[in-house]
Amino acid sequence: MDANTPEPTTHQPRLVRAVVALVLVGLTGRPALGKLETWREDTSSAFSKAKRERLVVTESGHVRLGQTLTRAGTLDAVRIWDLARNAEGVLFAATGDEGKVYRREAKPDAPWTAEYDGGDTQALSLAVLPDGRVFAGTGPTGQVVEVSDPKHPTSRPAPEVKYIWDLATDAKGNLYAATGPNGQLWKRSAEGKWVLLLQSKHHHLRCVAVIPDGTIFAGSDGEGLVYRIAPDGKTSILFDASQSEVTALLPGPHGVVYVGTATESDGGGTGRTSVMFSGGEFSAGPKSGLGQTETAAAPEPPRPAEPPMSRSSPSRPSTGGSSPRRGAAGESAVYRLNADGVAREVFRVKALIFALAWQDDRLLVGTGPEGQLYEVRDDGRETAPLARLDTGQVLSLLAEPQGELLVGTGDPGAVFRLAAGHVQEGSLVSDVHDAKLVSRFGALSWRAVVPPGTSIALQARSGNVGEPDETWSDWSAPQTDPENSKALAPPGRFVQYRATLKTSDPKVTPELHGVSLRYQTANLPPDVTKVDVPDVSAGDGATRQTRLTLRWEADDPNDDDLKYSLQIRKEGWPEWIPLGEEPLTEKSFSWDTTTVPPGLYRVRVTASDRPSNNAEDAQSRDRESEPFVVDHEAPVVAIVLKGRSAAITLKDNLTRIAKAAYAVDGGEWVPIFPNDGLFDTPSETITLSLPELKEGPHVLVVRATDAAGNTGTGDALVPRR
Repeated sequence: MDANTPEPTTHQPRLVRAVVALVLVGLTGRPALGKLETWREDTSSAFSKAKRERLVVTESGHVRLGQTLTRAGTLDAVRIWDLARNAEGVLFAATGDEGKVYRREAKPDAPWTAEYDGGDTQALSLAVLPDGRVFAGTGPTGQVVEVSDPKHPTSRPAPEVKYIWDLATDAKGNLYAATGPNGQLWKRSAEGKWVLLLQSKHHHLRCVAVIPDGTIFAGSDGEGLVYRIAPDGKTSILFDASQSEVTALLPGPHGVVYVGTATESDGGGTGRTSVMFSGGEFSAGPKSGLGQTETAAAPEPPRPAEPPMSRSSPSRPSTGGSSPRRGAAGESAVYRLNADGVAREVFRVKALIFALAWQDDRLLVGTGPEGQLYEVRDDGRETAPLARLDTGQVLSLLAEPQGELLVGTGDPGAVFRLAAGHVQEGSLVSDVHDAKLVSRFGALSWRAVVPPGTSIALQARSGNVGEPDETWSDWSAPQTDPENSKALAPPGRFVQYRATLKTSDPKVTPELHGVSLRYQTANLPPDVTKVDVPDVSAGDGATRQTRLTLRWEADDPNDDDLKYSLQIRKEGWPEWIPLGEEPLTEKSFSWDTTTVPPGLYRVRVTASDRPSNNAEDAQSRDRESEPFVVDHEAPVVAIVLKGRSAAITLKDNLTRIAKAAYAVDGGEWVPIFPNDGLFDTPSETITLSLPELKEGPHVLVVRATDAAGNTGTGDALVPRR
């Protein structure tokens, strides 16, 4: 079984009509080519879309060979709370929900057998003393059982103790128990006497660890505190985590202690306490089976934080210091805690952290609720998901002497073995890249670290439908030298690559850091989608419209830069006349219409992609506007006097009359209106009754304005009476 068996990858097919490809390529010549584009994948989020076989992707986007994950026998349990190994290599597993402790001999294919089956429903913790004796802690009656003794003698730190959450030992044969529901830390001497070491203010002390100098560490729920009990018995609070619960403590190299924390999305505590218990009483969930498959799904690579309790992904560690950053709801973290109490966050995940282990200069982290196993290297500078198991939680981890790792899971309960070395071969098939248009593909290039005894080979294929099928090209011949790679895929719209990583030494692996593919799309002509010209006939005559602002819209399927040219033609002209100076780069033009005669015109806008293409490959397309009026001539005003009235005729050659007024003897302008009451045509008739006038001659002036704002006048002499 492989630690990185992928999930199925699905692409929605997008059909490209064959006739389009034929038109683009041309029946007799090469296609006009567009801009040179680059498809680049060099991040964890990019590689996460690929179908991966026996590969892992680190947080920094490095792809390397994975490790083999196999099931280590079969045992009937819902949860594997803890794992332990004695000096002879015999394995022990503390389980729920039937409270059994299983034993497995140090022999190939040895079965798991029930070593202890007591009255409690949960065997929560295990510890092996230096003399080889194995102890288990239970709940909800808080028993400590010597499971390696066939008589299974039991003891209890105190009557109020119900849960032995964790056990640890020191070199002198003392046993330490982190308990609940009163948040106590107990010590059992080599003689079997229990002594209370710490009474905290919390309901539960969730974990305990002892380093070689005899210093004891305990982690709490509620406030996420880490207590330190020095060899002389002095107790202090060493660390206050941002999260609400300390779920795991792991002594690391050089006196360092790693602190695993957890918090639920609502800000409350989590882990075994809230998962299993309500109101201080145990409530067993439904028993689940072992499942129908023994294949662990491909792990999710790191990515930005998601909504609470979604698929987990580590984020970058903080820069260090004694005050780690406060976590968002639902985020858990691992801290590197120095002896002086200085903490540095090395791992963060949107999940629950259940277990920690140290192996081969790396920290291993088990999480839930989606059963992911992570590794953390170089103090958090490099993080990678190793596996996502077909279980709900990774609850326990045990490093084996030969470099293997035992993984205990929950929902359902199972034990897996992660091999020590890398697999011999793994592959990555990229997501399908859509070039949007039929394209010519160049050579693949890639960045990688390839130690002696390892190799990386890349191949490519292409097609004209979004889902690879029999119409796609075959995979190209493998290319192993990025400096001398050749074009691998024939022209098409869609393309993908396959990377194969190999090693002849399981201790080393090649690393793929990035892949690039350059391509040129077939150059398609731009499109002028709209041409707008103001309708001067819709004006009210308030402003003379001698300038028209022409506007247009255009786009290019290749996203090329465009330039524009304008031409005009008056009704009756045989040819188009250039307008303005080329090239135009804006999608508008202010035109002084007094430079041309009035009349009915059209404008033609031509868009060219020459700024982004060679002259021989450039494409253009034009669009004509609807007819529009250019009018800078004044209306004609005619006045005929008939006694005490005047018959007024207003006429414009191009646009409607918009308003009119008259004045007598240089007086104020008085608005007048057509006989039908509406200014709605280029010709209007007005009958004006003259006002009472004094004896003598008078002058009548009539002013008319068309919709384009042009004003004309007429006058008449009113004779003496």
